[in-house]
Amino acid sequence: MKVTKIEVLEADLSGRDGTASWRHVMARVHTDEGVSGLGEVGMSYGTGAPAAAPMILTLGERFILGADPFHTETVWEHMLRRTFWAEGGGGPVIFGAMSAIDTALWDIKGQVLGQPIHRLLGCATPPPLRCYASQLQLGWGQEAAWLSAPAQYREVAIQAREEGFDCIKVDPVMLDAQGKRAVDLRGIFTPAQRKLIRQRMEATRDGLGPDVDIIVELHSLTSTAGALQIAELVQDLGILFLEEPTHNNNAHAQLKMARKSPIPLATGERLYTRWGFLPYLEAGAIDMIQPDVGLVGGISEAWKVAQLAHAYDVGVQAHVCGSPLATAVALQFEAAIPNFEIHEHHAYALRRCNRELFEQDLQPKDGHFVVPTAPGLGMTLRPEAERQMIKTSVSLSK
Repeated sequence: MKVTKIEVLEADLSGRDGTASWRHVMARVHTDEGVSGLGEVGMSYGTGAPAAAPMILTLGERFILGADPFHTETVWEHMLRRTFWAEGGGGPVIFGAMSAIDTALWDIKGQVLGQPIHRLLGCATPPPLRCYASQLQLGWGQEAAWLSAPAQYREVAIQAREEGFDCIKVDPVMLDAQGKRAVDLRGIFTPAQRKLIRQRMEATRDGLGPDVDIIVELHSLTSTAGALQIAELVQDLGILFLEEPTHNNNAHAQLKMARKSPIPLATGERLYTRWGFLPYLEAGAIDMIQPDVGLVGGISEAWKVAQLAHAYDVGVQAHVCGSPLATAVALQFEAAIPNFEIHEHHAYALRRCNRELFEQDLQPKDGHFVVPTAPGLGMTLRPEAERQMIKTSVSLSK
């Protein structure tokens, strides 16, 4: 079996269902035996996604065409060592493209062998995985609703609790008092800002009741001093983790937070490969890692990162913010690791435009996710959705 074609499929959903910038970039790897696999770049949000498409094609043309899709380790090492820039530090565009390709190869292996990916990695199918309702400040439903008033935070918390979630995540700082994107958050917070943050978190806790965990998201928007202010401000509300409290590439700031924060810390969605995580783990600066399988290096590398974290007695929650394919990938990865903590179910996973992309609508029930057991990733694009995608490709010369 050999790879004969690499396709890139781009679905630009920006502006639909209240989303802002929302563009999925997926790789589809074809073989000479008619089996094809899918993978996704973890850059659906923000403004970097268009750069990933040509990188997939470049890597595919140079390293993947003609290769045996079962040789995932060999292919991954070639992409890392022979691109120069990946081994030199890389970044989301290179590692995102590598991730999509690697995951697509695993999808092919699973389909050929008739097994889901977590079983190829040596794990029995686990019971349904605990998951949390993520990013409640963006609304919790089929359309986005950026929340401003504390009462709105209480209402959406009640909704998540009634759907059976026993954990949620909310960012109380990214939106200002008018519900618009806040700016200049890297200094210390003013009394008025602290009052609003506290009110939002109190309302969230009130809506959830005492028996639901809360993860406080800061999106690396805050300085160390500001993040410590927030940790001290909300510590009495039963906070499970404080996520991305400082600059995501500043291990020193993260260590300072770890030494002073009364709340455990989580980070990792913008760290790449095992080498990106190692300084944080060595320093004891992180309590739960959050690699994005679509950015960290794909299934192959995410599994290694999880095992590395296991050696440091640190748990794992995959970062998931993408199409339903990203959800499927994360579930296979999380089912295959010994230190899984909890699965992220993002508010964007509820949006209509997202749910219409694939035949499979992956949603949790009562705050838990059944791990799919179809071969590979088990995901099929809807023909009508695929027809609207931008497609580019490279093929093996005959």
